Parts: sequence; C-alpha cells; structure tokens
Amino acid sequence: MGLYSCRGQSSKTYVHEAVVDYLREPKPLTVCFVGDWDPSGRSVPRSVVERMERYGNGQLDLAFRQIAVTADDVRSGQFTSHYVNTADVNFRRYEHECRAEGIDPMGAVEVEALSPGLLRRRLSDAIEALIDDVAAWNQLSRAEQTERELLQNLHTRVSEALRHESGAPPTK
Repeated sequence: MGLYSCRGQSSKTYVHEAVVDYLREPKPLTVCFVGDWDPSGRSVPRSVVERMERYGNGQLDLAFRQIAVTADDVRSGQFTSHYVNTADVNFRRYEHECRAEGIDPMGAVEVEALSPGLLRRRLSDAIEALIDDVAAWNQLSRAEQTERELLQNLHTRVSEALRHESGAPPTK
C-alpha cells in the first residue's frame, strides 16, 4: 500500500491508480484531508470520494477524515478568514454546506491560518490513530531505516568498485 499525497484537485488518472493499488490488497482505506474552507477547497473531498467510490465499484472500505480546516475550526473564529468568491462555480454548494454546519458562507479559512505546529499535531494524531500496534510500527520503522542505510552503503561500495575497475579516480 502506498501513501498518495496531492495538492489541489486530483486528476482522474491519479485517483484511479490509487484505487487500483488499494484493491490489490483490499484493506480499510482512510483518506486524511487537509484543505481550505472555501468553495474550491470544499469541492476537493467531494470529488475525491466520489471518484474513489466510482472506481472502486463498491469494493472500497473507505473512511474520510477532514483534518483541517474543519467546520469546528471555522466556527471557533480563532483563525484568520477572508471573504468568499461568490463567483466561484462551487459557491452554491459551499453555501448550502456552510448553512447546514451553522457557518456564515461569506467567510473562508485557508489552511495557512493554522500554525505549522497545530497542523503537524493533527496529522500525527490522525496517522497514529490508524496504527493498531504502535510498538510493531516503530520496530518496522527502525528495521526499514537500517535496511535503507545498508542499501546506501552497498550502493556506495559497488559504485566505488565500478569506478576503480574503469580506472576513474575514487570519489570523496
């Protein structure tokens, strides 16, 4: 299984490839989303979930988690907001969502309004909540780091041997 990270709207091909990858070894799938609370930002999760469900033909066990910016963030009033572009093609749907959440649809909050520390904590908490056995996860992470170091060392040695064999001067 992979980690798929994107910025803005994901292409149909990108989402399709992610779904195909997850269907190879069907397991529960969680999408953690960080996006602006504005008409375009709110359209991204709808689009991604709709495409994933369509491409997965009902075979995905999909959970979606809005990590930031959440309705609670907007309602709290603690983050800098700005006026919404009412000419955005997504505005009507956004307005309906805001009203359903008890939020003024004329305001928007960008992810950048959250401090990097808060955003990191939220992402870390969301990821850790998905890990069943933290001790096993940490052990696996250490083993992967050791393997990466071993492979890097092997690569360096083989490269040096090939350079030596070709008569090229060794690198420092």
